[in-house]
Amino acid sequence: MVYLDMKKALDSKSSKHNLVLAEGDSIIVPKTMDVVHISGALMNLEGNSISAPHFGRRRANYYINNFAGGFTKSNKKSNTVVVYPNGIAKKSMTFGLFSISPRIKKGSTIIVANKIEKQKKENENLVDWNKQIENAMLKVTAILTLWLLVDRVNAQ
Repeated sequence: MVYLDMKKALDSKSSKHNLVLAEGDSIIVPKTMDVVHISGALMNLEGNSISAPHFGRRRANYYINNFAGGFTKSNKKSNTVVVYPNGIAKKSMTFGLFSISPRIKKGSTIIVANKIEKQKKENENLVDWNKQIENAMLKVTAILTLWLLVDRVNAQ
């Protein structure tokens, strides 16, 4: 299956979307759907997905907040992905502290992923300061003892 943007393909003959069809190829045009599908681990999603009517040029956050009950603490707004009916996926853009979700078209699917928890490394970076100080003192004592012995031998 190959996804393409027909508008871009028809606008320019040299466009990468302008594909050559071979014998046996087929073009499938899906039915127009006036709904938006929302899936992921959100507040009000019992069956893990929900469909909502399409409202003009709204962004993904509008549908998540108004139809899916909003984001949970385990969701990350910047991990919101919109899959358009032509198969192209677009991720939310992040500008420092702000996250802007993509605009929605009819038949799009909004997918919200959970935050990926970083596993804490146990006992890897723990330093036993008593051992470190003991090792340092042993080395300093050895060096001073050697220096004093050399100094006494040279003095005689």
